[in-house]
Amino acid sequence: GACKSVVVLTGAGVSTGAGIPDFRSPGGMYDTLRPELITATEAQRAKMRSDPTWVVMKPMFFANQFPYLEVRRPFILGTQQQQWKATLSH
Repeated sequence: GACKSVVVLTGAGVSTGAGIPDFRSPGGMYDTLRPELITATEAQRAKMRSDPTWVVMKPMFFANQFPYLEVRRPFILGTQQQQWKATLSH
């Protein structure tokens, strides 16, 4: 039996080599999140303050898409401006 398929599971760290910041590193999205500047209700901001990962959670997105889009804006713009350089792992 020759192998017909190969699957490789990776995480966000695979993109850091391309210059794309990950969420958890110093200076990453969770470290720099400022809920007071996000378009959200006070209750949603409180959840982001207590748990920064809330900004990318499905329940938050379904309730209010603005927080996710606002924190992902730098990545979206960087992609458009071809700021990121694909690596072999991409």
